[in-house]
Amino acid sequence: MRRIHRILLVVLFCILVSPGLRADNLYAYRDSVKNGYNFLLYVPDSYYSSEKPLPVILCLHGKSLAGNNLQGITKYGCIDALRRGQQIEALVICPQCNSTGGWNAERLMRVVDWVRYRYRNDENRLYVFGISMGGWGTFKFAAAYPDKVAAAIAMCGGFTGEVEPLGDLPLWIIHGTSDTITSITFSSSIVEKLAKLGKSGRLMFTWLTGCDHSILARVFLLKEPYEWLFAHRLTDRDRMVSRNCRLEPNDLNAAYMRLDPAKAQRLPIQNPSK
Repeated sequence: MRRIHRILLVVLFCILVSPGLRADNLYAYRDSVKNGYNFLLYVPDSYYSSEKPLPVILCLHGKSLAGNNLQGITKYGCIDALRRGQQIEALVICPQCNSTGGWNAERLMRVVDWVRYRYRNDENRLYVFGISMGGWGTFKFAAAYPDKVAAAIAMCGGFTGEVEPLGDLPLWIIHGTSDTITSITFSSSIVEKLAKLGKSGRLMFTWLTGCDHSILARVFLLKEPYEWLFAHRLTDRDRMVSRNCRLEPNDLNAAYMRLDPAKAQRLPIQNPSK
């Protein structure tokens, strides 16, 4: 009988310490931020198991997911990547734009400030990562707050504002050469303008040959963009850009196969307790 008890205790211990089991949470915040956006917030297990402050990622979706259904914004992006097995050790804010007219930088910052006031985080590690309309939103947000964003990734987007502030932070622009929805010229013109201003030293850009608009959503599934973001801090000397990450069309083709299904999570949307 004692032997059975010992075996049960060993089994229970193994279950509790198993690295595959996590207490990650996904919360839905609705009407919480005045003049902000409704949003999902991913809080990883490490937030509860460690006192170490976590970085913050602001993930911006495209026009197709605009509306008032927070469940809808999990179709692609960081939450979809987490559910498929990608590991993201950060607080991830996924707001939902209720208009197809585009993102507003000030409203986004209200959401970010609201979260950062209530959740322990690293004040030097705020990142923004967006696609399509969210790519446009990434440029807007980064240009409005270059002194607060540690690094940004803008995919298949564009920007019609003043580009000079975009040269003040590490910025990775990604676009497919076969994009017929948002022409690559929108991204390449930003690169050209920054070069003419002599402000391309913190810029990295990747033109993915033969890739169309929608396939770039697979970039969220890869580990490389998160590694690149996390390599930057506001306190970095001269805020130099990391050039250690590369991205090729074949990476997107193999994105699903590179995920570890053992790390996939259901991540049901919960109502927050606070």
